[in-house]
Amino acid sequence: MVLKFLTVHSLAQDSSLAAQDICAQLRHHADQAPSLLLLYFTQAHEGAILRDALKRQFPTTRLLGCSSCGGVMTEMGHHARDGYGLAVAALYDEKGAFGVAGASGDGVDVRQLLRRAMSDCGRPGELPQLILFHASPGKEEGLLAGIEAELGTSVPVVGGSAADSSVSGDWQLCWDEAVSQDGIGLAVLYPDCQLAFQFHSGYVPAEFSGEITACNGREVLTIDHQPAAEVYARWCGREQPWPVGAILRETTLTPLARQVGALDGIPYYKLSHPEAVTEQGGLRLFTDVVQGERLLLMYSSQEGLLQRSLNAMRIEPGYGVDVELQPIGALIIFCAGCRLALGDMLCQFVEQSQARLGKIPFITPFTFGEQGRLPNGELAHGNLMVSSVIFLTR
Repeated sequence: MVLKFLTVHSLAQDSSLAAQDICAQLRHHADQAPSLLLLYFTQAHEGAILRDALKRQFPTTRLLGCSSCGGVMTEMGHHARDGYGLAVAALYDEKGAFGVAGASGDGVDVRQLLRRAMSDCGRPGELPQLILFHASPGKEEGLLAGIEAELGTSVPVVGGSAADSSVSGDWQLCWDEAVSQDGIGLAVLYPDCQLAFQFHSGYVPAEFSGEITACNGREVLTIDHQPAAEVYARWCGREQPWPVGAILRETTLTPLARQVGALDGIPYYKLSHPEAVTEQGGLRLFTDVVQGERLLLMYSSQEGLLQRSLNAMRIEPGYGVDVELQPIGALIIFCAGCRLALGDMLCQFVEQSQARLGKIPFITPFTFGEQGRLPNGELAHGNLMVSSVIFLTR
């Protein structure tokens, strides 16, 4: 069978019925089991029910997925109704190999997980073409450091942090053996095709910047020795600081960033989304920060965000991709904050992506953090970004 990538979705408002619907659609499209299933769903669904049903139907298929904020997108549009949405990407590849591993709780040994996943598909010790990575928010930087310690800097990583619809911790992860709210699931991919990658921000720098002079984990306490929330509000042009509490929606078009490097003299950045103002007048972010780092204010508009996000739906000829190869499918991991900021303009992403890559199938979860490699190879966890992999074959 020729390598195939397809997506199916269901709006059924019951996890058992939705899983049955997905299984029926997959059986209709192919008479064999998929090699890999990527499963994305809203928090209203029970991940355990979805996983169990799919594994019963396709016991030899590897499975990885997580919950998504507010819906899931495919080439058919945005899928959500009354809080329920479910979509699956199925990869059929007889010549490829795919391994999955996961673990729950603190102190996960991601290096051991990688070895398990590689052994799972009969490729122990062989560098994969791609690592796909989903984790619960809060642990991403340490897990990425473990991946780099195990496999070095040459393996592409694409990832997204599990999300819910209200930042209440109701996110879910799932993989072959389990479902968890707290942990990591990863897949190693050795597909019989070429891959193209992108890791993009939809923002440009504003004129304001300052040094982190005190912080605690993901909370910035002071910028230039002043309360961080006051400084940030001033940068955003507010006459009064935000009250203590969540500010996620209000800050989507004005995130913070740190410059990571430069390519051909043009700086590039890793973004951090301010999540809340704390009791101490600090800013809690969705990424770790370090004292002494310099924060910059970034900005975008809805239109600018849409157009720069669409950069994930392109193949750079300078990246060594064979010009005779054609895209057959894509995984586009899209920040939940960007999705909320785009509002009704999100539908244009589907239309304009087809103008760039053709009417290929793709699947898009909306995540609370995105992972990928920056232009000079840095493995990064950022916010308000788009991380993608495009599957190419002749």
